[in-house]
Amino acid sequence: MEPIDEWTVTELKTELKDLGLSNGGNKEELYNRLLEYEGDDGWDEDDWEEEDSGFDASEMVASFTGAALRNRVGIAAVLGVVMLVAAVVVAGPAVIDMLIPDKEAGPEVNVWEFTLQERNQTDVQSFFVNDDATENVVLSISLPSNVSSVYVGAYWGEEDEQPGGIVGCDKVTVEVYDSTVNKSNQYSLSSTDAMSQDCDADKTEPWDKIWYHYTLDLPNMTGFEGTQEEALALWEQYNGIGTGEWRIDVSVDVYTLWGTVCDCEDGEEVRLTISYIDYTVSMAKVAPPDPTE
Repeated sequence: MEPIDEWTVTELKTELKDLGLSNGGNKEELYNRLLEYEGDDGWDEDDWEEEDSGFDASEMVASFTGAALRNRVGIAAVLGVVMLVAAVVVAGPAVIDMLIPDKEAGPEVNVWEFTLQERNQTDVQSFFVNDDATENVVLSISLPSNVSSVYVGAYWGEEDEQPGGIVGCDKVTVEVYDSTVNKSNQYSLSSTDAMSQDCDADKTEPWDKIWYHYTLDLPNMTGFEGTQEEALALWEQYNGIGTGEWRIDVSVDVYTLWGTVCDCEDGEEVRLTISYIDYTVSMAKVAPPDPTE
């Protein structure tokens, strides 16, 4: 190393700063600090040549070492950050999964099949209804059944001919009440007028004079795709329909127009036909096809 006389204060400060050493003090202190550093690291003229020729790895290491001696806490913090960054790079996915957990898996979607089992029922009742009287008939459907079709028909006739072929039937009214029937609003209805004086004089006509037909449009529920909750909601829409009491009132009023010219009975013999289709619906998950097939 050159003698102190060949150094200027500015050169000494610059050199010490580049080495990461303190550059405060007078010229002699600066020189001694630089000389001490040379004695610690074995710095010689070749080092100056290396510096002139380009990058020197040993110089960078020495700079970091000097900085570490001056500020151990700061370097420790930097090293801690470097180690953390390295850990994230190496174990990135695991760390990210730990910090940001996966969203909860949604409900499983499957294909569901609904099976209907239907059964036809028919009940025929005949009874005499007096004038100004009402006959009550109740069709009771209990769970777990459902009803997809209800037909109510009334027929009556009277053989009471007088000279001139006059035939008189009393006025008959048939009314169906479904206010206590579950989900009755899902039915469509076709019917005749609820009141009629039309009758079969010779009792040969095969059709009812008053009738009501309630029908339920069931969708094609085969191959429904969705979650179990959605499938159960669909099943609930078509389960329990029609259960309750279907009340049927049949009343007769005297036919007064021909009362003075015919020997009319005081009432009517009415035949009431009730036909209905009840069903049960079951739900099952369709197994996916075997990929090997």
